[in-house]
Order: sequence, then C-alpha cells, then structure tokens
Amino acid sequence: MPCPPVSPRGDTGEGTGVIIINLTRFGDLLQSQALVNDLHKAGLRVGLVCLENFVSAVPLLRHVDAAWPLPGASLLADVSGNWRNAALNMLAFVRRIHQEMPGARVVNLTATLPARLLARMLASQPDGIAGFGMDPEGFGFSGGIWTSFLAGTVLRRLNTPFNLVDTFRMVGAHSLSAQEKERMHAVGAHGGSDGTQENLGGTCEDLSGVRENLRGPHDTAASGLHPPSEENMRFARALLDEEAASLGISGRCKGFVAMQLGASEARRQWPAAYFAAVGDRIWRETGLCPVLLGSPAEAPLAAAYAQAAQEPHLSAVGRTNIPQLAGLLCQCRVLITNDTGTMHLAAGLGIPCLAIFLATAQPWDTGPYLPGCCCLEPAMPCHPCPYGRACPHANACRERIGARSVGDLVLGWLESGSWISAAHKASSIFGEARVWLTEKDSQGFASLRCLSGHEGEDRSLWLNSQRVFWRQILDSLAENTAEPGARPVEEAGSAPAGALPHAPVRPMTEQHATIPFSPAFAASVRDCLTQTIQLLCLLEEQGGLVGKSAMAGQLFLRNCERLQNLLDASVSLSALGGFWREMRQQRGGDMRDLVHLIRQLKNCVTDLNEII
Repeated sequence: MPCPPVSPRGDTGEGTGVIIINLTRFGDLLQSQALVNDLHKAGLRVGLVCLENFVSAVPLLRHVDAAWPLPGASLLADVSGNWRNAALNMLAFVRRIHQEMPGARVVNLTATLPARLLARMLASQPDGIAGFGMDPEGFGFSGGIWTSFLAGTVLRRLNTPFNLVDTFRMVGAHSLSAQEKERMHAVGAHGGSDGTQENLGGTCEDLSGVRENLRGPHDTAASGLHPPSEENMRFARALLDEEAASLGISGRCKGFVAMQLGASEARRQWPAAYFAAVGDRIWRETGLCPVLLGSPAEAPLAAAYAQAAQEPHLSAVGRTNIPQLAGLLCQCRVLITNDTGTMHLAAGLGIPCLAIFLATAQPWDTGPYLPGCCCLEPAMPCHPCPYGRACPHANACRERIGARSVGDLVLGWLESGSWISAAHKASSIFGEARVWLTEKDSQGFASLRCLSGHEGEDRSLWLNSQRVFWRQILDSLAENTAEPGARPVEEAGSAPAGALPHAPVRPMTEQHATIPFSPAFAASVRDCLTQTIQLLCLLEEQGGLVGKSAMAGQLFLRNCERLQNLLDASVSLSALGGFWREMRQQRGGDMRDLVHLIRQLKNCVTDLNEII
C-alpha cells in the first residue's frame, strides 16, 4: 500500500494549493526548491509528490506544506503480480492527496507517461496542468510555453542555455494567476513572506560568509534549503571526530574538505586517483582533511581513492542518509565533486563547490544554483558528448583535467576566497579546462562567467546568444497568452532579488553587434538560418490560404516537414527543431495560432541571422 504522507504543515485551503510532481533523481528534486519558494511567495500552499527513496530529503526543503512519497517499487511489484491491486492502491494514493489538499493545481516536472497520468488524476482542472500533462485521449501535452521549451531542448547539448532550476521556475509560473504573480514579485522585492530579505546574490564572487544561513532558518538563497537539524549536525561532528581520532590526526586536522567521487555514469566520474592526488596536496599544504562522500554503491571508488592516497583521509561513503550527508557538508569548507545530487545539496546549503563536468554533463543547464561556485569542463571540442552515442575517443575527457591543475585552483581559493584570484594563479589549467564562475544575470537567471579565456569559443558565444534568442521567443509567445488585464512586466534589468526571473530582454539586434564566430561556424549556421527564414515566410503565406484550396494545405504540411528536417539535421539549431515539433503538436488545431507562432519565430530567427 502507498505509504502515508509527511504530515502537512499548514491549514487546508481549497483552491490555494499547488502539487509539484517530481519523480526523477535526487538532484532534480533539490532543484525544485526555488520553484517551491516562488509558489510560497505567491501565497499558495505547496504539496510535493516524490519517489519514496528520496523522502528523507523532504525535511530539508523549505515551504513544503505536505509531501506524499510514491512507493514506485511496490507499485511495480503489484503490477507484476496483480494489476487490479496496483490500480486500487494508486487510486487510494490519489484520494488521500485529494483529502489532504483539495482543489489543488498541479505542476508536473516529470515527462514520463505514468507521471503525466498521475498529474491528470490529481489536478482539479486536468486541462490546466502546468508542466507535463495528459489529455482525455491519453496523449501528452505541454502546459505552458516553457514546458514546450524544456521538452524540445532537454537532450540538445549545444542548445540548453538556461539552468534547469530557472526552467523549473518558469514552468511553474504557468500555474499562477496575474494576481499571484504580482504578489510573488512584491514579496521577492521586499523580503520573504516571513519578513526577511532573500539573498539571490548578484555576482557575489567572495563567498566567505555564504554559509551564514546555517545560523538560522531565515537567511537563505532562492534555492536555499533548510539547515540540517541539530541531531544531524551532532552526528556529522561525531563521525568526523571519531574518524580523525582513529587516524591519529585530531591534533593536526584544521578542518575538512568534502569530495564526491561518484556520478550517475562511470564516464562522468573524474578518476579517483586524481581526487586522491588533490586530497593529498590539500592535507599537506593546509591541514584540511579530505572527507569522502557517497552511497554504498560508491564503495569501490572509495577503495580506489584509498589505494592511491598517501596522506590521511576520512570516508563516510555508505554511512549516511540524506540529512546526515547534509550535516557533513556543513562541516566542510568546500565540496570537490562531479555533477551529482550531492553538488545540488551543497549549493542549496550555501557550501561553495568546485564541480567537474565530464561526458554529457555541462554546467550551463545543471550547474550549481549558487553564485560563487567554480565549474570545470574539459577543453575539448567534442565536449559535451551528445546523449545516446558511444565516445569515439575512449572517454579521453575523464583524464583531460589534471590533478595538479585542480589542486592549484582549490588551494588558491582556500587561500584567497576568490575563484578569480585562484584561476589567475593556476592559469596552467586553462589549457586543460574551461573554467566558469556561477553568477546571476540582470534578469535574475543563473549564468556563467568564463575565467579561462574560452568565452570567445564558438560554443560559448553560441550559448550566450541562445539565452537572448530563446528569451525573445518565449517572452513573445507568453505575451500572446497572457491573461486579460495583467499588468505589464518590469523593464529589463529591474527584476528584484528574490523574484521569479521575469524581466523581458531587449531584441538581439539592440544587445549585440555581429557576434565574432569563426568563419566556418558562422557560415554553417547562417546557411541553416537563411533556409529557415525562407521556409517560415512560405509557411506564413501558405497558412493564410489553408482551407481555401487543397493544394495550399498540402504545400503547408510539406513545408512544415521540410523545416522540421532542416532543423533536426543542424547541430546548432536542433533545439529549435525540438521546439518546433512540440509547438506544431500543441497549436496545430488552430491555424491562426500556428501562423502567429510562425510569424514570431520568423522575426526572432531573422534577428539572430542579422548578428551572425
């Protein structure tokens, strides 16, 4: 049977609740914290449906009024044994949520078919789901323009310029009325609903005091989690004290540095021996002891570290649950990590991170949502890898970034508290890695600043231009569906700290002169953009004739497919292809709406073409 919900923390109010469905990984669950904060500031109660194995993370999430862990494993077992029991158990699960939070809206962040079905069962208005929904015939739909963007771009590695946290926030904003959005922005401008100002950061490079939020429950960043309980903090201190005593280093140990050796795939793991080399240097030069973190499945990585290490280290691998892991992180100066859920946990707690992104991982979309973290990518033209393809270079990126360079960078930060200063002193790393500093832009979105001179590479220039390009498209299409009487959003650059990223961007032609791409890249993109504009012009013209002649309808459909094939074949514009496919499906039933979409896309693509 489904397990009981976490006890609600608030009064039941019909119509004022929003249920978030997040049935993916641990890191994705933590990345929904900023969305929870937004909904709370809008005056709504927030419920959460998550996987049962991550329910211990719920106490770390702020402003979650009720949580219902979904027992996925037992439901699957029921389906295999007796599908009728599985259906009855699921219905009981849904009824319980209806009783706990009646009349709630739903924001579904999980695109799978079961999650879409659950969203439809839970929503008071199934056709008004924000995020990933399901229509009465069982077909999926995207609730909101940002959901269409997420669905169309998530697997396009060269075309994901926004942090997933910001995308989640914009997906969830679709569930809010104009009045609720105004309240959210007002609360964000003047402080949290508890009367405190939220610290979103600006560029806040020096984070020497970033963990001050651990002193109390109110000083928090947009994605800030609850500090660990005193019980979990005591557990962490006791574990570290006992391990240090057992190694005979208690008198010499001046503090701790956390290391997360694992990742979701072996090809995304920096070698354990490299971690050990960095840990050895940190101990010798600073007296800070490395603390290895991870699940029981990562014990072989800890063993590999121990075999390579020549200096003391502590291992908590397989010895903590999620709240205890949070407690350990709070005892450490910095986390050195792969792209993992532990990285997102540290960022949510305000712990500075040095994060290494290998294979398919890149910091543009899954980097830590905390200003003042440092992200490394291998300086290789093939990085990041596309999904679903074997590496033709024998995963060479895993060893591209050397242990000596990373050690220089970390030691420089420990000395100065500044990644900028540290990168300047460790400039030898620039030949091995792209070095990025996490920041916030003027619209309130997470952004990256390059510290290694790679900002002029085609990929860097393209991703930065895509941030403006996509904001133009999404803002213009969102305006077309805005509620009557809604107050215009504020001018660009005036988004208040703590508010949902919302300020509109100026047209690309006003923000950029010609972007200095390499001639080869510019030629390839310009050719595809020129053909795209030509096809969009044809579609705009033919769309006005559809219904007046059979030939016009046939030509329109044929050119829709020609545009789809053109964009899908372009590495640089494949995300626009995914978005075009999504929007055709969503708006294909209304020719006027589809022609409006075509016109907006044509204008934005034309602007982009003018600055290449």
